[in-house]
Amino acid sequence: MPSFCALLLTLASGIFFIVGFTVVKHIKRKEEASILALGLAFAIMLGMVFFDIIPEIIQSSNELVMNKWAKIFLILLFIGAGGVILKIFDHFLPNHTHKHHAKENIEEHKSHKYHVGLIMAFSLILHNMLEGMSMYVLAKESISAGFLLFLGVGLHNLPFGIEIQSSIESKKEKKSLTKIIKLGLLLSTFLGGFLLFLLGGNLSNSMLFFLLSITCGMILYIALFELLNELMNYRKNKLTYIGVGIGILFVIVILLLG
Repeated sequence: MPSFCALLLTLASGIFFIVGFTVVKHIKRKEEASILALGLAFAIMLGMVFFDIIPEIIQSSNELVMNKWAKIFLILLFIGAGGVILKIFDHFLPNHTHKHHAKENIEEHKSHKYHVGLIMAFSLILHNMLEGMSMYVLAKESISAGFLLFLGVGLHNLPFGIEIQSSIESKKEKKSLTKIIKLGLLLSTFLGGFLLFLLGGNLSNSMLFFLLSITCGMILYIALFELLNELMNYRKNKLTYIGVGIGILFVIVILLLG
């Protein structure tokens, strides 16, 4: 596939976010949709880490000239660094509450939802830029393989679009920032492909190893310290388990398509 067509494929992947954003805007039972999407996002993020990102980290580490234990140490170090970076970013976000409590008011709940959506969007933008690089390279080599990756990326972007939209729309007074977040998500995969296009289509294994490890740490931080915390507050709601179950099915479908 020509470079231009491969770039168009990375650009088209943003459509799935648009679908997710639109679904939330046109349904009446937004709270139920948010809980369902929360379970979806949690399952898919963990699936992404263990079945996609970690195998890629291991593969990219094969070119590093060092022994096995040194590689493991570096992987854990950079994954931890990713979590720390997002924690620092998290710390400086204004107007959010980390713990639900009996006297929590509506505004506190909205602020916390907005906060979760914001850091999820931040990490997904970085992750999708890396996927955009992979999609660009793969699509140049094989149309069918590039399209399958496009579909896989799109399938996990769809529920994230639903969850992020349901989170960030809770703070209607921050419309400008919300628009920037959405634009970043829509273009993130394309920006990754375009950056690689400008670099001549090459990204060193050591740089890929570093970026993937950092991203892995960010996504684990969100899944375990933000989304899981939210899910525990809805643990008595059956939609939580339905969402996680559908998310697991999404992961299985993506693995089968891959």
